[in-house]
Order: sequence, then C-alpha cells, then structure tokens
Amino acid sequence: MRYRVLGALEVRGGDRWISLGPAKWRMLLAVLLCHANRTVPTERLLDELWGEEGQPRSAGKLLQTYVSRLRQTLGDESGEVLITDKQGYKAHGYRLVVDAADFDAHRFEQLVEEGRRGLDRDGPEAAAERLREALRLWRGAPFQDVPPAPSVQAETARLTELRLQAVDARVEADLRCGRHASVLGELETLTAEHPFREDLRGRQMLALYRSGRQADALAAYRALRRSLAEELGVEPTPALQRLHQRILAGDEALMPPPERREERPAPAPRAASRGPRQLPPASPAFTGRHGEVAVIRTLLEEQDRYGAEGADGAEGPGGGAGGASGRPVVIAAIDGTGGVGKSSLAIHAAHQLADRFPDGQLYVDLHGATAGLTALDPGEVLGRFLRALGVDGSQVPGDTDEASAQFRSLAAGRRLLVILDNAASVEQVRPLLPAGPGCSALVTSREMLTTLEGATHLHLDVLPRDQAVALLERIVGAERVRAEPEEAEAISRLCGGLPLALRIAGARLAARPGRSLRSLVTKLTDARGRLDELSFGDLAVRTSFQVSYDGFREGRRSDDQDAARAFRLLSALPGPDVSLPVATALLGLTPGRTESVLERLVDAQLLESPDSIRYHMHDLLRLFASERAEQEDSEAERSAAVARGLSCYLATAQQAVTLLDPLRPWPRHPVDGAAVPLSDGAEAEAWLKAELRNLLAAVAYAVDGPEPVARLGVWLAQSLQWFLYPRAHAQDLQTVNELAIQAARRLGDLESEAWGLDHLAGAHWLRRAYGEVRACLEDALEIWRELGHHEGELRSLGNLTDALCELGLHEEAIEVQQGQLALARKTGDLAAEVIGLGNLGRAHRGLGRPEEALSCFKESLEGARRAGNIHHEGFALYEMGITYMEQGRFPEGRTHLDQALPVWKQPGTYESWRGHTWSGLFPACMTLDIGPGPR
Repeated sequence: MRYRVLGALEVRGGDRWISLGPAKWRMLLAVLLCHANRTVPTERLLDELWGEEGQPRSAGKLLQTYVSRLRQTLGDESGEVLITDKQGYKAHGYRLVVDAADFDAHRFEQLVEEGRRGLDRDGPEAAAERLREALRLWRGAPFQDVPPAPSVQAETARLTELRLQAVDARVEADLRCGRHASVLGELETLTAEHPFREDLRGRQMLALYRSGRQADALAAYRALRRSLAEELGVEPTPALQRLHQRILAGDEALMPPPERREERPAPAPRAASRGPRQLPPASPAFTGRHGEVAVIRTLLEEQDRYGAEGADGAEGPGGGAGGASGRPVVIAAIDGTGGVGKSSLAIHAAHQLADRFPDGQLYVDLHGATAGLTALDPGEVLGRFLRALGVDGSQVPGDTDEASAQFRSLAAGRRLLVILDNAASVEQVRPLLPAGPGCSALVTSREMLTTLEGATHLHLDVLPRDQAVALLERIVGAERVRAEPEEAEAISRLCGGLPLALRIAGARLAARPGRSLRSLVTKLTDARGRLDELSFGDLAVRTSFQVSYDGFREGRRSDDQDAARAFRLLSALPGPDVSLPVATALLGLTPGRTESVLERLVDAQLLESPDSIRYHMHDLLRLFASERAEQEDSEAERSAAVARGLSCYLATAQQAVTLLDPLRPWPRHPVDGAAVPLSDGAEAEAWLKAELRNLLAAVAYAVDGPEPVARLGVWLAQSLQWFLYPRAHAQDLQTVNELAIQAARRLGDLESEAWGLDHLAGAHWLRRAYGEVRACLEDALEIWRELGHHEGELRSLGNLTDALCELGLHEEAIEVQQGQLALARKTGDLAAEVIGLGNLGRAHRGLGRPEEALSCFKESLEGARRAGNIHHEGFALYEMGITYMEQGRFPEGRTHLDQALPVWKQPGTYESWRGHTWSGLFPACMTLDIGPGPR
C-alpha cells in the first residue's frame, strides 16, 4: 500500500488513489501514519479520536470496528500491515507498518535531506533538483481533509515547517547556481508571509543585489529592521547586518562566479520586441493562498525546465495543447464560489511568474459569471489575442476553428502565459488554449471544468480565520485591527471568510477612518441586513451570488427550476448541513431527482458536498437564498417544506431511539412523514451522531415557530433525551429541554411541559446539581397529578427517589419510593414496580440496611424476569453484587456480578454498565486471587 498525506489523505491499492470515507476512519489512519512503524497505545488512540468531544461509552468497541474497516480498506485481513500489539488477552495498541518509499511524507524528508547534503558538498544543481522533487510531492496542506487530532495537528505543524525549510534550501541552491532573477518573485511572497525569518530576507537582499537592484536590497533590509524594532524590540542578526554592509559597499564578491551566472533562454526571433503584457494590476491586499500558489509555481517551474527545449516547437498532434517535444501545455484550472478570490489568485500568481514567459502574457475576462453581461464568444477573444501577437486585424480569420489554429501556430514557438479569467464552460475555453511546451494557461471558473483535458484542478475555499483577519489588516491597517482583535475576528466570522465580503467590509472601514470595527460588527450581526452592508461602490456580495442563481432561474434545462427552488428552500432548514434523505423530504421530490438538483447546485458552487451524502451552504449564500425564498415562494410553501424536513428528523429520531433501547416505553408521537431507513442500533447511533448538530438546531428553530412546527420541535426534544442522556451531553440536554418547556407553555401543552421538566432534571443530574433535579421533578409531579398521568408520575417519583438519595435524604427517599410502589401496584405497572424496588433497595443500602436492600433487589430481579425485561434484570444483579461486596461477601458478590456481565451484551441494555460491573468485580478478584467470570 502507498500513502499520501501532503494534501488530502489518500491510499493507493492497485492502480488508483482512494480517499477514506467517514471522518473517524481518516483520523485513525492519520494518527497511525503520524506514528508509522511505532505502536500507538489504545488509550492514546481513544483520546486522539474523541478528545474534546468526550469518549462515548462504547469507544473501545468503536475503535475495534474502525480498525477492522481500515484493514478491509488496506486489504489486510490477516493483520500483517495494521498490527495489533497485545498485553495478555487485551489489545495494548496498534502499529501500522509502512515502507518509507510508499509514504510521501517520508519520501519528502528523504529528498530534503539529500538536498541539504548536496548543498553541504557544494553540489547546488543536484541539490536544487532533489529539493524541487521533494516539493512537487505537496498537493496542499498536510492532512487537509482530516479533522483535528493532537498528533495530526503536531505533525501538520512539523511538516509545514519542514516544507518552509526545504523551500529556503532550494532558494539557496538556486542562488548558488546563479538563478537570482528566477527566485525574486517567490522571495517576495515568502518574506511577506514570514516577515521575521531573517534567512529568507537575506536571500531576498542577495537576489536583488545580484539583479542590479542595490537600492531595493537596502530598502528590504530597512523594512525588516523597522519591523523587528517595532514588533519585537530587537536588531537584525549580526550575519544580516554584515550582508547589509557588504551590499552598501557594493561588494563584488557577492556576485555569483561567471560560470554560474544565470542565462535566460533567448526569445524566439519574432519576439525581438516585447510581447503583450496584458495582466491587470495585482491586488496589494492579496493574502494567504500559500498552498495554491505553491502548486501553481511548481507546475510552471516544471514547465520552465522544458521551455528552452520547446522554443522552436510546432503545434501538437491534432492542433491540441501540446508541442514538438510531446510535452503538454500546463493548465491550472481554479474553481470556487463567487467572491472566493479566484481571479485575484490567478493574477497574483501570474505576476510572480511573468518573467518565465518573456514572449508575453495574455489576459481576458470571459464574463462567464458577470452580472449584466453575456459570456464572450471564443472567436472574439481569439481576434484580440491574434492582434496582440502582431497579426493585422484584416488577417484575423472569421471562423473560430481557423482563428484557433492560427493562434496555436503563433503560440507554439513562444513562451506565453494565457490567463482565461471567469470562464463559462469548457467549450468556451478549449479554442483559447495555446500550444507549445513553453506555454501555460491559468483558467478560473465557478464550475469545475472537469472535462478540460490535461488540467490540474485547484478548488478554492474561503479563507481560514487567521488569513481573513490578515486580509482585513492589509485593507484597514494593522493598527486598527490590532486595537480591536475580537471585533476583527467577528467580522471575519460574519463574512464567512469570503474574500469579496472581507474586501467590502475592509473598504467600508477604510473609507471611515474614525469609525470603530465594533460599529461594523453591530451592523453585520443583523442577519437580515447583512447583505446590504456587504455592498460598497461597484462591489456587492449579493450581485456575485445573483449571477450563479440566475443561471438556474433563467435556465432552459429540465431541472433548472427544481435546482433554483431547492436552493431557496434549503435555506429555510436550520443546521450546518443537510443529508440527502432529509433534503428529499424537504423538497418533496424523488431521491434521484433530489440528488440530481443538489449536484447541479454543487457544480455551480452554490452548495458544498465532499461526499454526495451531506450538503452545506455558506452562511452568506444562505442569507441570499433566504431572500430569494421570501421573494419567490409563498409563506405556506416555505412552512410546508420546513414541516416536511422536521417531520423526517422526528420520524427518524423516534425510530433511532427505539432501535437503541427497544425495551423502554418511549413517548411516541404521530408523524406525517417518512423516516430515514435504519436497520439496527449501530445504524441508529451513527445517524444520531451525524445529525446531532442539525437536530439541536432544528429544535431551537422550531420551538419559536407557529403551532404545528413548534409541536414538532417539542416532540423532537423529547426523542433526543434518550440519546443525549446516556452519553452525558449535559449542556445540549439542558438547552433543548429548556426550549421545549417554554414552547410547551406557549402551546398550553401540559403533558409536554411535564416531560420537559422530567428530562431537564436529567441534565441537572449529569451536572450533579441534585437540588435542581428535585425542583424540576416536583414541578413535573404536580402536572402529572393534575393530568392523572400515572406513567409520567411513576417515572418522576422514581427519579425523585434517586435525587433524594444523592442529597443524603434516605428516609424521605424511602417514603417517596413507597408511594411510587403503591401506585405501580395499583395500576398494574410491573415495569415501574421493578424499577421502584431497585430504587428502594438503594435507599435502604444508603441507610446501612443491607438485608432490607438485598430483599428489595431480589424482588426486583424476580419481577424483571417475569416481565422479560433484561435491562432491569442486569441492574438488579449488579445492585445485589455491589451490596454483597460492601459486606465483604466476595464469593456471592462475584457470582451476581458475573451473571450481570452477559446481560450488558444484549440489545436494549446500557453497554456502559458492563464497565461498571467489571469495576465492581475487581475487589473480589483481588481478594480471592481469581480471574473474572464470563466475558
């Protein structure tokens, strides 16, 4: 197997690279790769996988499942690659066997070390080639599709630093080879990104000096010195000061030896005069995008190695994008949603690399997504290009195919860079591509141009928080941003990291130097007016989105109107994302039709979907879609769509909790909607975990809605109780039940209010706030008795008994529990009687009455077996075993706890109690010097 982590995590088995599916699988493999060929203890893996979110009670079993699935993916059924290290009968940890040659991170480190050795031995040419080879292994940020885990974050930081060191070493090698002009653009970017790395600034100064730019070299030193003094209060290192003095003195010894002076490829004869230089000005505020710039640079640097060889090349076979050497034209195709900065990236990269294309740089905005303009015809663009290359206007062919052939013929003998910005389609782009191994093209578009032959695709996402704040700094000024750092973070968040939105926000602040960042935060916080605020001069986020939306609204394809409607209605459903089955319910379409329209929206960058299973909409796009929905869809249609989505959530949640605990008498509610099919408890738990954030958001949204929607929210909160409580999600449990109680009171629904109070008591129980538990349960009991609702009263009485015991009020607990037992026997509720006997036994045990406690537990055990309730059979056996243990009667205690262990393997039981039972067995095993009973 081969592994790649310098970008997205991928595995190669056979003839193709594959990505792993679920996030936890990727995290597991990533952590094992971070510690390749070393054993990672099981406890360490559990912490890595669940960390801050808290380990589920079944974490150990889930880890074993993930290991098994990972072995299947790796084709390692025998466990010879992913090895289990054991201590006795138990897995101690796991070790992934990896050959260095099959792991890109290890290969990268080997090549970097070889490059460094070459520099030490004064072999700069070989060193530069080794370091370039190392850097070509990078496809993006390390582990870029792996959720954060401590080992992964540490390894990402280490590899990122090593990459910067490799770039620095490669620049040094290029300088030793006399290629000072070639590295100037790269050094400009590197020093801007790492302003305090003096080694990089020193190389920039040397490259500038060798390029005849002594004044610029001295200015670079002064800028660094000023920054160090202002930010850190220090002076440059003595080595950099000495370099400054030598440049100031015009030291000839700093120039490279004559045999290593950089020789630029001679231009083609027809390019004796300067070719076209059509690049628009680069944005002075351009920020970040280091990985993408590095990919483009690597692609074009590799092409540059062949540029001189192909300078006299001819058009490739069939007139395609290729040259005499058979080497294809390099094409970098950048895609992303409107306003994400595709054009800025392409123009920034083009300026940095312009000196590699001495015969010219051609630029055109193809108007593929420009409000109020139609996309340019390729024939018109070819006319512009041909005239720019010296063809008389009267000689430009009117036929697009002929003009394209003439363009390729002219370009084939030159080194040209072509920027095709804002493309509409592959059909528009294909005739505009040059030919010849010395040519390259940068293409930007909203949709990924997947059928563009030979293109390397770069998908541009929004800026991460630190880069978004840095962009604000460049526009507004560092002093203002650093004076209000929290407000700058808030603006970044409210703009969703979208560069266009950040540029507009920055422009608004720059135009009003006296206004605080806080004033803009206040305006942006109002969601309904946010898009109005994100408009300034000729820039507007809303206009950018409108172009993509209008492509569907005014489209002629059969599913265009469905896609536009889906875009609008999806904005109404709360939550960070939506699954395909829930979207199907929301839209009222067939699953196949729903998937088709959602994928159309993904192609248009109006939705995001890494796996075609879940779909996410950017916050600003959601606001725009909500505006369009209010304008184009009736309130009744929007409400009906939301109700369908919420009904799907509720129906599936009720089904899921039933599968997780089939023996519990759930409060079920009639739902007019289909549930997502779930076959067993494992699927139920996986669904609830995947949808939890959406379900919580749905409750918060629904309870404030009109009566039918609010009632769905209340019922959904009730269902979530049975997932959240066993997993100790105390805060979520408290939040949803407080919301449900408020909604129930507004609706006049006493029964739902009582359930909410009972469930809120569970949230307080998890926090050990037993006084709050008592207060909630007493309020619930008052309502149950008013309603004559015996089932609810029995449940709350039992819970109140437990709370009183925890408060040390055992006598009062016994009195309450005896009342619960009397009601249970009166109403013939055997399950409530079984629970009550167990509660009564614990109260007696708290008062030091073990015999009375054992009598209650035995009676509870008999009742559980009569009722066929294996769940409470396990509880009774456990309580009896613990009581015997406390008396020092270890053989009896061990016998009952051993009998309880197999119970917790059965459906409808709490698996976590298996761990409690093992803990209870420990004193007996130590005292009797025996092993545990049946596992």
